[in-house]
Amino acid sequence: MKKYIVEPEYDGYQIGDYLKETKGYSGRGLRNLEIYLNGKRVKNNSKKIKKDGKILIKEKEKSTGIKPMDIPIDVVYEDKNLLLINKPPYIIVHPTQKKVDKTLANGVVNYFLKTTGKIMVPRFYNRLDMNTSGIIIVTKNAHAQAYLQEKGTVNKFYMAIVKGIVEKDEFLIDRPIGKVGDELRRIELAPEDGGQNAQTRIKVLKRSHDKNITLIEAQLLTGRTHQIRAHMALEGHPLLGDELYGGADNRADRQMLHSYKTQFSDVETGELKTAEVTLPEDMKKILGE
Repeated sequence: MKKYIVEPEYDGYQIGDYLKETKGYSGRGLRNLEIYLNGKRVKNNSKKIKKDGKILIKEKEKSTGIKPMDIPIDVVYEDKNLLLINKPPYIIVHPTQKKVDKTLANGVVNYFLKTTGKIMVPRFYNRLDMNTSGIIIVTKNAHAQAYLQEKGTVNKFYMAIVKGIVEKDEFLIDRPIGKVGDELRRIELAPEDGGQNAQTRIKVLKRSHDKNITLIEAQLLTGRTHQIRAHMALEGHPLLGDELYGGADNRADRQMLHSYKTQFSDVETGELKTAEVTLPEDMKKILGE
């Protein structure tokens, strides 16, 4: 439940425009709200508001069929709108037709139940492959989800161990990727062949010549499926352990990819915050740390 007092400069605004322009709601998000103006239910978002008017917002409860399960949740950051989790490898984020439980979503539903006493829908802003570890953002309500998607800022940074020695210290990969048919693997495809624009900024953090590996930081400038994995493979440096993209290696049981840092907008204030987690043990071991 949220309460607002109409500021003088918005006297005469339509209530829908006011909520979208000043509070970060989306047109779609407004459809999932009960809106009250000075104690009376508003049924038309074009209703005019006056200065000092009292607006009360109630989000319609959305049910979830995801069963709560006692799966450990490593909380990195939490406020009334967002929950940031450090996801371990080897767990999928959301139930699928083949995997209906023992997912991260089951653990999040259980966490919400324990901390709020309510069954809440886990709204994942981003997802990670089953074998990728690191920070995932969960929004606690539709407003927070819409705000991040449409008005907020989210910058995602990964660390990855790749095969071979990457020579350039910093560079931008700007290569469109897409898939052919039902294949999971992404390849470089021109837009006319179904490719999507994809950009990844790469920075070398450490070169290990004796192990023939490089530790890189990868910042996603777009959000395509398997983007970092496909881009580094196309550059001739697949992620260590990534069997799908040619990185199979007996030193790694999974692709060595970790979402280690996320910058995100505070839903209430717009302030840019940063959450950061350390490398998981399997990546540290390979690096000799």
